[in-house]
Amino acid sequence: MHIIAADVGGTKTHFMFADTENPGNIIYEARYQSGEFDGFEPLLQTFLDESGAVHGQVDILTLALPGLVSETSATLTNLPWTIEKQFLKDSFGIKTVNFMNDFQASALGIGQLQEQDRILLNSGASGSYALKDNAIRVAVGAGTGLGVAWVRGGKFAAHAYDTEGGHIDFAPVDDTQIRLLQFLQQCYPHVSYERLLSGGGLVNLYDFCTGKRNSGIDAAWVNKQSQNDEAADRALSLFVQIYGAYIGNIALLFKPYGGIFITGGIAAKILNKMQSDEFLNAYLSKGRMSPLVEQVAVYLVTNESIGVLGAMSETLKMQRESK
Repeated sequence: MHIIAADVGGTKTHFMFADTENPGNIIYEARYQSGEFDGFEPLLQTFLDESGAVHGQVDILTLALPGLVSETSATLTNLPWTIEKQFLKDSFGIKTVNFMNDFQASALGIGQLQEQDRILLNSGASGSYALKDNAIRVAVGAGTGLGVAWVRGGKFAAHAYDTEGGHIDFAPVDDTQIRLLQFLQQCYPHVSYERLLSGGGLVNLYDFCTGKRNSGIDAAWVNKQSQNDEAADRALSLFVQIYGAYIGNIALLFKPYGGIFITGGIAAKILNKMQSDEFLNAYLSKGRMSPLVEQVAVYLVTNESIGVLGAMSETLKMQRESK
């Protein structure tokens, strides 16, 4: 039985093609720039052509998707795409198509990580996450957008649950962040954390630090210029402070003693900032609840394949359960 798992991102899409008889041996794997395609269907066709898969060869397709997912379709948040299950079945001869939230897949991918795939930012109570204890783990990550999902259960019996936690109201914690909120309220009717903790959010922070709008730069430019540009360095500092406070809120909400795992495309690119006191102090600054968040281990995930690994593991679990 042949399966394809894909982590569809607003920036990049990562595919894996495997045989369930030997799932550890990936037949073909590829990444693509999502924005180079008009929709998911031509992207999938490109992968099938390059992998050598023929029409009707794929039995199961599992997609981890950034957006609202229903039983029959998905509308993506940061791409102008709507994906229909039945259309994929009919067009590509695929017997079964599964949709899941992209951060649901990232949460499932936690159980597939190796020691070298993560960097410890806060040691927590034990310094390691304990799948055997069935503890809650949370995946949270800023990239094109901001996602949150949580998972419970062991490696082969994990169940993940998606949220829209990236869209909760931004809560400023000091005078600077209050001015930041007021600055963004002139641009957006609703200022969520995603307006700050994302690629576009980092640009918003840079604009705030310069006092200008529509600077025409991107998140990569802010990171690259942070060594020489004072406003870019301030924007990155604000980013990690807000990120730390936000992840501390996640710790309070879920009490995830299995750990919080920071994924997404930004954190690993600003590792020095994420390992700084700015991040950790903001994470721990919860007043009377500081001892609680201190007990929760926080990891930065360096393996960019966590989403597609989670989607693949869920596909294999469903395939085992159907036997």
